[in-house]
This record gives sequence, C-alpha cells and structure tokens, in this order.
Amino acid sequence: MGINVLGPQGVPLFATFFLWSVGMGGMNIARPLFAASFGVPVFLVAFIFSSNAAARLVSGVITGFLMDRWGRRPLLMAGVALRVVTALAEYFAASYLEFLLWEFIGGLGISVWTTGSSVLIADVTEKENRGRAVAVRTMSVRLGNIAGPFVGAVLTGFFTLRSIFLFNAVTKLSVLAIVIYLIKETRPEPVSPGSAGKKAVGEKFDFSVFLTRGVLVISLATFGMGLMVQGVFSALFPLYVQQVAGFAASDIGYMITLASVVTLLVSYPNGILVDRYGRRRTLVPGLLILGISGYCLARSSAYPGIVAMVVVYGIGSGMTMGTSQVYAMDLAPDRNRGAFLGIWSVFTHASSILAPLLLGFLAETAGLTATFVTVSALLVLCALLTWFYGPETKPAD
Repeated sequence: MGINVLGPQGVPLFATFFLWSVGMGGMNIARPLFAASFGVPVFLVAFIFSSNAAARLVSGVITGFLMDRWGRRPLLMAGVALRVVTALAEYFAASYLEFLLWEFIGGLGISVWTTGSSVLIADVTEKENRGRAVAVRTMSVRLGNIAGPFVGAVLTGFFTLRSIFLFNAVTKLSVLAIVIYLIKETRPEPVSPGSAGKKAVGEKFDFSVFLTRGVLVISLATFGMGLMVQGVFSALFPLYVQQVAGFAASDIGYMITLASVVTLLVSYPNGILVDRYGRRRTLVPGLLILGISGYCLARSSAYPGIVAMVVVYGIGSGMTMGTSQVYAMDLAPDRNRGAFLGIWSVFTHASSILAPLLLGFLAETAGLTATFVTVSALLVLCALLTWFYGPETKPAD
C-alpha cells in the first residue's frame, strides 16, 4: 500500500497500539475494583469481563464485512470514538448496572479496534515483512500492558480509582487523533465484477475458505494455544502454584510479569524467523515449546522448576501468538480480508472464553496435573498436524 511499515512511516500506527494498550492496562486495575466497590458478589464482578467479551463476539464479524464495504478508517474512527465516550461515561457511573452497560457498549468499540487494526496491519504489509510487523505490534501492546497498570496505580494513589477512566479516555482520544490525521485509508481499490480474474470489493463472501486444509489446521493450533494461554496459565496457574508450591500472591504476580517480559523479548527475533524461514517452521517449534511448558508445570512443585516453566512458557508464547496472527493474515483473501479476519476474531474470542471453562471442568474431574498433561499432549498433536498438513504461506525466495 506504499507504506514502509517497518520504517518511520510505521511509527504512528504502532504508537496507536501502545497508547491503546496503556489505557487497557490501567483498566485491568479499575474494572474489577470499581465493580466490587458497588458491593456486588464476586460473580457479578467477573460478569463484567464476560459482558465485555460477549460484545466483542457480537461485533467482530460485522466490523470485518463493513470494512470491506466502507473502508478501514471510518470504522476505526467510529470504534475508537465509541470507546472514548463510554470511558468518560464510566467516570460518572453511579451504579453497577450503569457500569455494566457502558462496559458492554465499550466492548463493541474495543472489538471494532481489535478487528480493524488487524485488517490494517494485513493491508500495509507483504508476506515478506508481515512477521516482523506483527512482532512490533506485539511488542507495542506488551509495553503498554506493562506501563498501564503502573500508571493506573499512580493515578489511584494521587486521585481516585475513577481517574483511571479519564486516563483511558485520554489514551483513546490520542489514538483517534492519530487515525484521523496520520493513518491513510488502506482498503484495496474497488474492482469491477467484470474484470478478468478479479473479485469486487464487497462481493459475496465465500465461506468455504474456512473449510480449506490450511484454515482448519491453524484453527486447531489456535485453539490449542488458547487452552494453554487462557486456560492453563491465566486461569489455573495461579491456583496451582499457590496450592502446590505455596506461592504468595506477590510471587505469582512476579511470575506473570516474568512471562510477559520473556514474551516481549522473544517477539521481534521470532518475527525475523517467521519472515526468513516461514510460518510453519516457526509455529511448530513454538507449539512444541508451549506443550513442554505445560508438562514441566505438571512435574514442578519447587520454586526453581516453576520459574523455569514460566521462562519456557514465555518463549513458547512469544513464538506462537504472533506467528498464528501472521498465518491468519496470509490466509485471508485480499479483497475479503476484513470479512475473513472478522470471522477469525470470533473464533479466537470464543476459544479464549471456552478455554477456562473446559479446563476448569477437566481440573475438577481429573485434577490439575492431568489437565496440564492433556493440554501438553494436544499441543504436540497440533504441532504434528501443522507440520504435515499446514501449508507454508511465505513466498519462496
């Protein structure tokens, strides 16, 4: 699209990812604490997160199809503006139900940004540099996620918890300004349906693309990653190390931070490998490393072993998350890219929601150790299927 995304021209785009995630990181503190401040049960505090995720499921597909028809920038601006308005409204929320309503509506804006920004990255990259571009986006998001909670804690200390909502609104307003003034439209030019060998933008989407071998294999691999990241590490890891190793809450926080730092450090080198050696050759080792981390957790009960597991997990996470995104962008049809990635976002959001539920049920019936081993075995299976049946989408040198 005429943009050197890895050069100075890409700075405004990656700045939006950092700014967005800084506000999101602050909300990770404000969201549960503010909901609990209304004296509601813990279930209703957790329900805030589910409502936000449900909103993203609803709007992901719609966003993708509309972007193919109307363009990227109009939808992105609308989504970011919606999140600015809802963040400001949350500052004045006077009840749990009011806060829940604004979080659900804000989730629609979040979904538009998440889906739309992925489409934008796919538009401005080629298969030769997409791995590095996605890695830089991942690094921008991770840095924001690290900085956001710190800023939120400082604001809460000097002012009140509600000040985080204003901070979130300011970060989103900054993103909106960048999109308006510095981001150009990237949708492919409309093509007449009669043009030989070409499809028109907005032409009826062929859903059979999701039944191709490549999409099915990568979908299974993405589901396996969701089980490990959202199920094992996010939902069950804190409980396991507290019960088995006797970790304090602060120790668990340090472990999670360590995993984030390792993932951050691995992301860009992995992007180089993805562009140089291909998607499949990078994703398969990453899946195997993730599987090893789950098995190591099942076998670890002492501090050194768990620290080693966290490092291995961070490496596997850094290798797989970006590579799977690059794979999905490669598989997306050029002139229905928005629709494809919109539907793909529904699948990824759904797997993130289902993973804690499925593994929670398995842990209740079979125990935590058996659950970790099962997920490890599934990741090994995903790696084998990807190696033997996953297509290589990187062009030959």
